[in-house]
Amino acid sequence: MDTQTITVDAQQLQTDFDELASRAETAFNEVQTTAYLAQRLDELGVAYQKFAHMTGLVATLNPGHRFVMGMRADIDALKQVYQGRPQVLHSCGHNAHMAIVLAVAAYFKTHEAELPGTLKLIFQPAEETVTGAEKVIQSGLVPPLDVLYGLHVCPQSELALGQAEALLPDIATRTYWVTITGRTAHAGRPWLGANVIDAFSTLNERFKQLKLATTTPYSITTTMFQAGESSNIVPDRGTFAVDLRARTNESMDQLQDQAFTAMRAVAVDGIDIQVDENDLSPAAIPSKPAVAAMSQAVTTVLGTAGLVAPVPTQGGDDFHFYAYDGLAKESTMLGLGCDLTPGLHVPGMTFDHQALVTGAQIMIEAIKLSGKMPG
Repeated sequence: MDTQTITVDAQQLQTDFDELASRAETAFNEVQTTAYLAQRLDELGVAYQKFAHMTGLVATLNPGHRFVMGMRADIDALKQVYQGRPQVLHSCGHNAHMAIVLAVAAYFKTHEAELPGTLKLIFQPAEETVTGAEKVIQSGLVPPLDVLYGLHVCPQSELALGQAEALLPDIATRTYWVTITGRTAHAGRPWLGANVIDAFSTLNERFKQLKLATTTPYSITTTMFQAGESSNIVPDRGTFAVDLRARTNESMDQLQDQAFTAMRAVAVDGIDIQVDENDLSPAAIPSKPAVAAMSQAVTTVLGTAGLVAPVPTQGGDDFHFYAYDGLAKESTMLGLGCDLTPGLHVPGMTFDHQALVTGAQIMIEAIKLSGKMPG
């Protein structure tokens, strides 16, 4: 195919990118962001539905077909200190993702005959808190999808401008917030108490000794701990957080089982351990048909040299919930090279905006190729 037939409006892409940057909002607070997306879809004449009890929306093109495709853009930003003051910033590039998916909407609005089925464009809130995808799934606005595509701009240390990967190999991440309780006592009579600091120290050592039967990387790391308010009292309450990471969802299940076994082993002699909250972000679930379509889309737009094998990452994304929970039969995320420096989540990060155009072209081509997937 001649990629020149994939025409996108570079100026509009830049305008959308800038306008969305100026409206950056945190998870589930993306009110102005949602309003701008709705305005742009109204201008394009693309139908959409807003979520009833949260921010974000779902647009529909070429409705009524049995074959249903999806594309997701995350819409939230991060609260950070930059240039000496607190700000909300798209330092993870979500405004780029939204601008690209708006360009996909604009293209297929005028080239609807090129769609091999119905296309759902999901503008999802709260990716940064890994809670938005499941809320979208629970909303009922998104039907079962034969294939779902996502994308993410990647740091220069992983991909350069003119490169892309057809699978972003995100790892599984899980965070536990835990309360540990014991029995208070005078510091001079510690045997009368159950010291939560001692229990936590024992537990932390057990975490460090966990071993999985895998050659792929994994980790379990205590990231927060608070206990005690007086230097002469054995504390009877503390809180801590622990971060779990694994390459696959199966390894995460094993790591989680061992973590709970360690916590149960320490919950003796007056010590109680209670998990208050947890956040999960599943690992990527590789889909051969979706990856094949995305690979062909990348080579069509960037040439064979532009397609790079998946680069290992320690990051996660709640995009993978759509496959993990069974809403998407096939799925993959495009990793888009754009010379992004100094890194994601860094205030003031920059990248080459030429990638907005190539990213949109790749995503458009992937949708066109979806009708040729086996299944």
